[in-house]
Amino acid sequence: MTRWLSLALVLACLLHSALFAAGPGYVGSAACKSCHDEAWQSWRESHHYRSMLPATEQTVLGDFGDTTFRYGEVTSRFFRRDGNYLVETDGADGEVQEFEIAYTFGFYPLQQYLVPFPDGRYQALNIVWDSRPGDQGGQRWIHLYPEDQERGVGPVRHDDLVHWTGSFQNWNGRCAACHSTALHKNYSPSKDRYQTHWEEINVACEACHGPASEHVAWANGDRSSTDRGLAVSLADRGAFGPGAEPGARIWTRRDGRRPVTQIETCAGCHSRRSELAENHAGGRFDDLYRLALVEPGLYFPDGQVLDEVYVYGSFLQSKMFAAGVVCTDCHEPHSNRLLAEGNALCTRCHVSEVYDQPKHHRHQAGGKGAACVDCHMPVRTYMVVDDRRGHGFRVPEPGLSQRFGVPNTCTQCHQDKDADWAADTLESWGAGDRIRAGHAPVLAAAWSGDTTALPSLLALAGDEGQPAMLRASAALASSEFPAQETLVTVAGLLQSDSSLVRAAAVQSLDWLPPDRRHSILRGLVNDPSKAVRTAVARQLAGVRPDVLPAADAAALTALRTEYLQTLRLNADLPEEQMNLGLFHAENDDSVAAEGAYRKALELSPAFVPAMLNLADLYRANGLDNKAGPLLERAMKVAPGDPAPQHAMGLLLVRQGELGAAVGYLGQAATLAPNDIRYGYVHAVARWENGDRQGAVSALEALLEAHPGNRELIMALASYYQVLGEDEKLRQLQQ
Repeated sequence: MTRWLSLALVLACLLHSALFAAGPGYVGSAACKSCHDEAWQSWRESHHYRSMLPATEQTVLGDFGDTTFRYGEVTSRFFRRDGNYLVETDGADGEVQEFEIAYTFGFYPLQQYLVPFPDGRYQALNIVWDSRPGDQGGQRWIHLYPEDQERGVGPVRHDDLVHWTGSFQNWNGRCAACHSTALHKNYSPSKDRYQTHWEEINVACEACHGPASEHVAWANGDRSSTDRGLAVSLADRGAFGPGAEPGARIWTRRDGRRPVTQIETCAGCHSRRSELAENHAGGRFDDLYRLALVEPGLYFPDGQVLDEVYVYGSFLQSKMFAAGVVCTDCHEPHSNRLLAEGNALCTRCHVSEVYDQPKHHRHQAGGKGAACVDCHMPVRTYMVVDDRRGHGFRVPEPGLSQRFGVPNTCTQCHQDKDADWAADTLESWGAGDRIRAGHAPVLAAAWSGDTTALPSLLALAGDEGQPAMLRASAALASSEFPAQETLVTVAGLLQSDSSLVRAAAVQSLDWLPPDRRHSILRGLVNDPSKAVRTAVARQLAGVRPDVLPAADAAALTALRTEYLQTLRLNADLPEEQMNLGLFHAENDDSVAAEGAYRKALELSPAFVPAMLNLADLYRANGLDNKAGPLLERAMKVAPGDPAPQHAMGLLLVRQGELGAAVGYLGQAATLAPNDIRYGYVHAVARWENGDRQGAVSALEALLEAHPGNRELIMALASYYQVLGEDEKLRQLQQ
């Protein structure tokens, strides 16, 4: 008897220890209502509440009354049967099939619909409901990738990368973490199946505040528990709402370490980032995510948003962020509504008598253009109808539009005018043409390959008075300029207090050989930021642990284990399978690399980057007979993509078929006229193929568009010498 009693006590102690180690659990938003009814009711009216819900008569906004929508050659039909919502549209094989709608996804200004599949996937339809009022052009079905005959944009077919049945429209891997609470993706790569689980279907209380079981126990009188159960808790109960002190830091970590502002909690979903871990409220952003920086294709060189990067990246560049402003200084956190309407929102902090006056905004009071947000938070439209305001809080600079083609709010509103008119108007107001975004010329020149920009670029990266977002972006751009001064600056940035800067500095060192990288980065193998450690792991992929001292080898092995776990977290994403392939290729494991690239293509058969990397792997292993057909497939899948054309040209150069190579390289240069590398390689190939004058003319045109580019200057200098063009050579050297 005593023996069994002792065993029971041991088991009870083990169970208690396990529960304690597991930490607080999720209780659901209903448990919050009794104490926080006002906040709970506000949340029920919010975008967060309606981020995802079962498809019912109360939630579905679209017209499923046997309506049709024509797109390309496909006519889709939306209808109901037995209380369910259904659609007839083209499936993965291109054939029109019937699908049932399981969930609504969002609600305004558009609503998407999720379709379940037997393997646990949920896919988001590309045809969505425009839920804006009819007098604003809404109340209709639209396609997220509209045809545009003038620009030569055709309809998305079933085998396209962004078709609704493919990986890039998959809810489990692309959307779910930000539209549901406490999501666990549970993807099995071997079975290619999901068993995705969530605590609540939408963005509920614990999505932001963390699991609340201990908090609820404490609130119910259990003083053996503590109020530290919320990962993100209110330090000041009165901090939300119009009476809040602007800039107040109102959310803190439960473990008492450095404060985690509400900005990081919001940023997890309101940013362009990749996941490093499954989202847990209260965790540090740089342990959970890797933030996209100001790079070509994502941002304009002045830092304005270009692609769908959301708001965190632009906000980090702003004076608002630097001054301590946080999200709830403008937004009520539970209803998501603004705290005030119109300019009254801004004049909560900015003196109305100074700024909300015609002498400041130069427009008629109360009229169009007099609103603060019209000039300082310009709109950019995504998903056809979704107008989103930038959060960089910039001053309009038409001078930058003149020089670099970036947008400015003046001509966005006055669409019949140009940047010259806008610049002249500001000049007449006495505003002058001083460039406030001094980083714009620096980044623009760096992105064009202008080597004369390097001193300014390194100065921007090292300037602690600049936003970390811009410093990190400059550090990343420095990778295109291998030089001793670059290395000296970047080595200093590796000690920055900002993990964003440190991670970018690590990423910028790919021009160094692996052993040199290790000597510089070995001290960051145990960096406190996972974003930094991940960057280090990528850079040290080609380093062999067996040639290192025992302590360094053990640290590198542990880092690689963590990195591989991070990649496997997102094993359902073709881009992460490609990263896994690159890691194995750097480690000379061609078999594992090929497997990862092929898995990426299983997940997304039209994913061209995986085709190109697999072809390069074949080329490196002497298997050109496999590389060629793969590149042919890539060109067929993406005829407008220059990368496969360029890769095919290089393959033919290696095979000695220079004449044929010139054609492919020329096509790549034509498809991407602003890409220096494509144009440079094509010009060199033309020279080698005997078209010397054509090569020189092409290089001269490139240099005119990208002055200061070292490769172009060196190539032209060499060719001028051969051709005896002494005068041109002297001018070039000057």
